[in-house]
Amino acid sequence: MSNFAKRLILTLVCVPLVIFSFFWPSDSHIIIILLFGILVPILGSYEINSLIIHKGIKIRKFYLPVINFSIYVFAYFYANNIFNIQKFKPLWIVFSLCVVVVFSSIYARDIFAKNLTKSFEKMSNTLFGILYIGIPSFLLPFIFNVSLNPQNPAPIFYNIESKGTLTGSFLAVYFIVVVWSNDIFAYIFGMNFGRKNIIGLTASPNKSWAGYIGAYFSTFVFVFIFYFLFNKFLGLPVWLYFVFPAVSGFLTPIGDLAESVFKRSANVKDSGDIIMGRGGILDSVDTILYVYPIYFLLVQLYFAFSKL
Repeated sequence: MSNFAKRLILTLVCVPLVIFSFFWPSDSHIIIILLFGILVPILGSYEINSLIIHKGIKIRKFYLPVINFSIYVFAYFYANNIFNIQKFKPLWIVFSLCVVVVFSSIYARDIFAKNLTKSFEKMSNTLFGILYIGIPSFLLPFIFNVSLNPQNPAPIFYNIESKGTLTGSFLAVYFIVVVWSNDIFAYIFGMNFGRKNIIGLTASPNKSWAGYIGAYFSTFVFVFIFYFLFNKFLGLPVWLYFVFPAVSGFLTPIGDLAESVFKRSANVKDSGDIIMGRGGILDSVDTILYVYPIYFLLVQLYFAFSKL
């Protein structure tokens, strides 16, 4: 089976499954959140460790997965007020102290090391792993609690009752549609029309202008369909749907290329082999990890200015 066929099967199965989980009249989307919390912080961190080890740098394999998973668990508990945790006001102080402990342990790990030759690389790679995976994992649970309706602080997509209520699940589905459609069309246009490669891309020399341009404009088609189907429930201005695609169209390829740099520096083709036709976890969520914090920022800016 060709790589394209494997990617096509994976896309046809997984994309609808993920998206429809947000529409189903239950809390089934929580399964997706929990799966993300397990797969990305743990397995994604493990893949980063594997790349580091492949470069000849010895590190503790359990350290980064434990840190990033703990970050996600804290955010999930706080965002969903599990065990009434939000009433504990000094919680952010405790979290800040935990951050200090984590970073101190990273530095202390090599202070007493006998061989300091690779100490800088070890600390840098661990810190990078926390930033690359930990920050998006931390922000993810909070997007589902977003609403413009103060009477309905954490609604789910199927429970829309009035126009103007921007739900967290809608924001999540919209984000997935934009990022994945860009990724899919970049591959399709690049494979079929990519005769002129982008000069200077050492990390991914097969990237073409056709793939980049085709993906950028095709994403707007998907967004327009999304607007046509769902804006009757939300009543949002049309321009709002196209701001993020305009921004992410430039940023999504950077996330993909950044992960290619990681793999090239470690001299490997894929970050792993867990996903058919895609490689590892990071090969599938590289653009999501890079673009999501920016998307979250845009959402917060919209809320801030809409209340002025």
